[in-house]
Amino acid sequence: MQALQVFCVICWILAVSHGSPWLLFANRRDIRLVDITQSKKSVSKVLISNLSDATAIDFYYEEGNIFWTDISLEMIKRAVITDNETRIDVITTGLVSPDGLACDWLGKKLYWTEAESNRIEVANFDGSSRKVLFWQDLDLPRAIALDPLRGYMYWSDWGEVSKIERAGMNGDLTTREVIINDNISWPNGISLDYAEQKLYWVDAKLSFIERANFDGTAREIVSDGKLPQPFALTLYGDTLYWTDWHQRAIYACDKRDGSNKRQVHANHYPMGIHAYMPERQPPGETPQSPPPRFSVATRRSSASCRLAVWSFSRRHFSNLAVYYLLGHQRNVWPSEKCLAGRQ
Repeated sequence: MQALQVFCVICWILAVSHGSPWLLFANRRDIRLVDITQSKKSVSKVLISNLSDATAIDFYYEEGNIFWTDISLEMIKRAVITDNETRIDVITTGLVSPDGLACDWLGKKLYWTEAESNRIEVANFDGSSRKVLFWQDLDLPRAIALDPLRGYMYWSDWGEVSKIERAGMNGDLTTREVIINDNISWPNGISLDYAEQKLYWVDAKLSFIERANFDGTAREIVSDGKLPQPFALTLYGDTLYWTDWHQRAIYACDKRDGSNKRQVHANHYPMGIHAYMPERQPPGETPQSPPPRFSVATRRSSASCRLAVWSFSRRHFSNLAVYYLLGHQRNVWPSEKCLAGRQ
C-alpha cells in the first residue's frame, strides 16, 4: 500500500506539472513554498523558519536540497526540504553581500555573486573547492542564472555601467561577453527558458520585463512601465513569476506578451524566487568546455530535446515531501494498466 501511495502522489504531481508550479521563495525571516494550484487562494507553507535575512535562493530538486544566502549573517546555507531544524553552513567566510545564487544541478556546484567585493565565485555543494571565477570589470553584480546543458552562466550588473553578461561556467575569459548594455538601468532578477533558449530579466528602474535570445539578439519587451519594484524572476511553462518589494507580493504574466498579469500571492516580503519543479532542472551532461560564442544562440543542444523527460528514481522523496508539506488531500489513483507498467 505504501508503494501505491507514493506512486499515486507521483501521478498527481505529473498532472499538476502541466499547469501551475510550486513557487519556492525567500521571505527574509523564513523560506516558503507556495501552492498556486488552488482555485481560490494560494497557500504557502513555511519550510525553513527563524532566519536572519534570507535573500537569494536556489534548490537541487533531485535530493531535496535548498540553498540560500543570508545577508545579515554573510553566509550561504543549506537545508533539506524535509528537515526544518537542521541547517548546514556552506560558505561562512569572505562574504559581505551575496546577492545572487544559482545551483548547477548537473555538476553539483553553487555559483554566487558578491556585490561588495565584486566577484563571481563557485564551490561544491559542501563549500569545498571554492574558486573565484571573475573579479575584474564587475561593479555590483546582482542576479545569476545557469545553463549547465550548454555550459554558460548569465549575470546582471547594475553598477555605474549597467549590463547583462555571460561566460562559460568554468570561468574561461575567452567566453565572457556583454550581451545587453543599452536601455538598461537596474537589471535585477534574471531567468532562463531552456526550451526556447531565451533570457528574461526585470529592470527595477525602468519597470520592464524584457527577453532576448541567449546571445542578446532579438530583444523585446514583455511587460513595460507598470512594475513598482520587481526584484527576482522565475519561469515555468508559458508563465513568468516575479517578486515585488513595493507591493510585497508575487505576480505572474504570460512570458511572450505580458498578458494575463495577476497577483498570485501577497502579504509577505518576497525576495529570491524559483519554480520548484523538476522540469526546471532537466537531465543532461555538462559540456566538457564552453561552446564557442558564435554557435550558442543557434545551436540546439540534444539535451534541450529531452526537457519533457526526467527520471523519478531519486526524486520520489522530494515530490512526496512537498505533497505532505502542503497538506494535499486529493484522490488520484492510477489505473491498473499504469500500475502494471511500474512493477
